[in-house]
Amino acid sequence: MTGLFTPTEADAEVRRRIASRGPITFAEFMEVALYWPDGGYYASRRSFGPLGDFYTAPLAHPVFGALAARQLLTMWRALGSPAPFAVIEAGAGDGTLALDVLAHAAALGGGFADAVAYTAVDPREPSPDFPARWVRSGGVPAVGGSGVVLANELLDAMPLHRVTQEGGRLRELFVDAAPEGGFIEVTGESSTSALAERLDSLGVTLSEGFRTEVCLAPDAWLTESFAAIERGYLLLIDYGHEASVYYDESRRAGTLRCYSGHTLGMNPYFGVGRQDISAHVEFTSVRSAAIAAGFTEAGEMSQAEWLRSLGIDGYRAEIAERSGLSHIERRANLHGIDVLVDGEGMGGFRVLAFAKDAPADGVLGVSLPQSAPAPLAGARHMPFGAAPLR
Repeated sequence: MTGLFTPTEADAEVRRRIASRGPITFAEFMEVALYWPDGGYYASRRSFGPLGDFYTAPLAHPVFGALAARQLLTMWRALGSPAPFAVIEAGAGDGTLALDVLAHAAALGGGFADAVAYTAVDPREPSPDFPARWVRSGGVPAVGGSGVVLANELLDAMPLHRVTQEGGRLRELFVDAAPEGGFIEVTGESSTSALAERLDSLGVTLSEGFRTEVCLAPDAWLTESFAAIERGYLLLIDYGHEASVYYDESRRAGTLRCYSGHTLGMNPYFGVGRQDISAHVEFTSVRSAAIAAGFTEAGEMSQAEWLRSLGIDGYRAEIAERSGLSHIERRANLHGIDVLVDGEGMGGFRVLAFAKDAPADGVLGVSLPQSAPAPLAGARHMPFGAAPLR
């Protein structure tokens, strides 16, 4: 019988590496804990939704996918309505966003659905009936042509380094095996000069005892995203802060968080491979890396602003007045929509768009006439209010 306290193969792999080479960086630990093919969290667990450990915007309500489809429609038109039109969703999770986008694309008309060539990318296996292309990978496959690379809450789960200021010097936090079992943190010289260079480039000097994260992984990922399409857009949706806020004294313990069973935890070394590990995104560096990769900025706003500009209020009003819904079902659907625009939660997430050889003005959050009924939450989505969602 397997329980939370039974070591996983990911746990064993971490120990093998430490036994072979000594303490490892937290980035390497996180890579194994989340992505190791045998026993890594994202490779082996049903992490999303009511039966998982957390939920993302697509799982809150399918209107998120419907409005993402409207955003993609605007970008498709800005590119001259090409066919095929590649949509590469990196970090597709359980495929919910893809399914909702494709369902609503069919309702938008104008040849859009026929042009869309959707590729979902994720380390895990897809469901047997997934209707589009699925690539098991943590990268971004090059498909060429015109299209959009889409990533919703992906950057926050990229492996990161942890650092601290100790004795007036920047030191890195490494992971070692504890004599009595479990894992401990030890400090040492930085594994790469890129950590100090990143903080220097941001004008950040940490105070004594400050512990935080530096995520270098998006740089290579953004370069890969730029090469994935010949022209088009990159659309990022995630939570985080600009560097000035991220490294403020109010966050001197960092932003690392763990999730299991919809419960927040702070110990990444507990149940290795059985809990999610993430940290807030430091957007200043992400923006700089995207530009360095070759992209140009094409707009930025909060998730609430983005969804409202795309028409979420109209969808909500339609569901509020729709006949044939029980009180419980109506309440659950309206609550799911409200979660998406809550400024203290998901509504405060950031939406960033970048362009490659494509128009950069007037493409993010463009209002379109509502041409299809608002979708209702189903079995894949969160049952807010304990509603029996259909």
